[in-house]
Order: sequence, then C-alpha cells, then structure tokens
Amino acid sequence: MNIIKIGGILLSEYSNYCKFKNFIEQTSKPNFIVISAIGKTTRLLQKASYLAFENNYDNAKEIIDSIRNLHISLANSLFGKENDVNIQLNNVFLEIDNLIKGISITKELNHKIIDKIISKGEVLSSIIVHHYLKSNHFPVSLLNANDYIITDNNFGSANPIFDETKNRLESIEIQNNIYLIAGFYGSTLNREITTMGYESSNLTAALLASVFDVNSITIITDVDCIYSADPKIIKNPIPVEKISSRTAQLLSKFGLKLIHRQMIEVIENKDILLKYTSLNRSLSTIIAHGFSDVSIPIICYNDSIENDSDLLFLIRSKPTSYVAIANVNSVLLMKIIEFLNSKNLTFAINYSSENNFLVLYFNQQLTNEILQHFHEIIIGK
Repeated sequence: MNIIKIGGILLSEYSNYCKFKNFIEQTSKPNFIVISAIGKTTRLLQKASYLAFENNYDNAKEIIDSIRNLHISLANSLFGKENDVNIQLNNVFLEIDNLIKGISITKELNHKIIDKIISKGEVLSSIIVHHYLKSNHFPVSLLNANDYIITDNNFGSANPIFDETKNRLESIEIQNNIYLIAGFYGSTLNREITTMGYESSNLTAALLASVFDVNSITIITDVDCIYSADPKIIKNPIPVEKISSRTAQLLSKFGLKLIHRQMIEVIENKDILLKYTSLNRSLSTIIAHGFSDVSIPIICYNDSIENDSDLLFLIRSKPTSYVAIANVNSVLLMKIIEFLNSKNLTFAINYSSENNFLVLYFNQQLTNEILQHFHEIIIGK
C-alpha cells in the first residue's frame, strides 16, 4: 500500500493534472491519496468569514465568488463546460454562501463555525480530483474524511483520537483501488466538523500510514524537495537529501510549512519514512527517525512567532521576525554572529549545542537582500 499526499498549489494548475495522472500510473496500488484545498482557498475562506463578521458582507461575497470562479474554471478546463462536476461544486458553494450569510446576520463567529467553512476547501478539491481520476478510468473511491478521521473538539487545532480513527479506517475493505480522502479536517464523535491546523493534510497522511502499517509516505509538493532555504525567496538554495525527525520537528515549529509537528510524532512512533518530492520526481528529501543529519544548514525565516514554542525565551520586547537554522556547529555560529554584527542588526539568540539548532530573533523585518547574503554566508559561498 502507498500513502500519497498532493499539495493544493499543484491542484490549482490545469497542466499539473496530467502529470499527476502519470505519477499515479507509475505507482502500485492500492493507494491512499490525501487531497489538500486548491491554492489559497483555505485562507480565503477564513478571510471571507471574518469580513462577514465585521459587517463587510459584500467583500466577503466577492471572495467567495472568486473561489467559485477558480474551481468552476478548473472543472471546465478538465471536463468541458457541460459537466456534472459543476453541479456538485455549486452545491458546496451554496452551503458556503449560507454559512457566510449566517455570520453576517447573527454576528456570531467562533472556531467551530470557521472549521465548518474552511473545511469546504478540501471538499471542493476532492470532488475535482475524484472525477478527474474516474474520467481517466482509475478504480477510485472517495472517502468522507469526517467518517474516518475522528478528533477531539478543540476546534481550529483538533487532536486526532487515534484508536477511534484506527477502528474507522480498519473497517474499510481494502481492494486494489485508489482511495481519495480529504486532508486537514475530520469530525468529533458527535459528527461536528473540526480542522487540525494549517498544513495538517500531512498529518492525515501520517495517520493513514500509522493505521495501515505502511513504511513510507510520499508528499508531492510544488518544489522538488526540501532545500537549504525557501527557493521562492532565496536564489540557488541547496537540495537536502535527508533530515532527522528530531531536526524536522524543530524546523516545523519555526516555519518550515511542509512539515506538520504532530506528523513527525506519528512517524517517529512507527518508524515511517517521509519522502518529499515533486510530480517529476527529479529530486527528493527523506525524513526518518534515527537519521543522521547531513551537514547542510537549513534556514527558516518567519515574521511571526508561535507563542507555545518550547524554544522561546522571555525578552524585553516582542520580536518582529526570526530566523531558525538547523545543523549549526560552533564555527558556523561565530560566522553568523560576525555577519549580523557587520550589518548592524539588533538580535537575540537562542542556541542549542545538543541539537545544533539556532534561533535568531529580530525587532525588524529582514529584506530579501539580507536573507540572500545570510544564506550565502551560512552555506559557505
């Protein structure tokens, strides 16, 4: 059995569907494929919810209409203008419209209501992917995530109830098929929709692998692998072939969006390999428990800080941004401090020699030019 998760950015482009089909054709069955929301749908749905709450219903409706147009346009490109998919999509959008209108009337908004709305992003993308695979003659079944992924009622950041989830998933009579399931959301035992936090489609994939004793998960992303820095910001980053689960967990706390923290806990408990790759499979990064890290430093930059991170410490003024760097030895640490001082940057530092992990806090945003130079210093260019 294979567990595959595909990112939503890829699903927003018509040209990627044929590549995805080829990817699946080269993979043995049975497969579980975890689907993410298309593009920025989740965040846009959340934004529309807040606008409706703030008495700005017209702007909220504009956002919903833009999401609708994106999905309908994609469906028309894939299936032609006369298709049954649009009927299903419009039924979901009718539910979204009613929820948004309800917020604007009642002026009531909480995590429970938001979860109902933002989970619709995965519902929409699952409909499109299901019909695409079916139209290409794949033996495919679409599973309803809230029937199988059971969580507590911590809406917005729900925790999976593993034993109940395991019981539900094991009730599936596995055949030589493809099983699609939406990531990101599930439901309580009372069937109330919950979401498990941003990027938690990866957590859904990890739960599946754990239940079915699969030894690896493939995460298909819009970049070839994990790099020494974000290739969308930094020029010429270095591909990283392997990362230890401990380092991955630290990076997940500090902005490496490809990795979900709870997912790492699941794979450590079950000795599951995580493979990050793209649709063309040209490169990949493997994350596993017991790996020794390669010597390449890995940099995460973020302009927000998680208040619950156990690596944070009290400082007098709240930082604006931070840089987290894995695989930093004492020699590199001195180079970094020297570079930052040469740029007259004010920073606070937290360094773990045990984990070779460095976090730098700044009271300002760092420009892309400084980040580029910083990256070059760190990787020794």
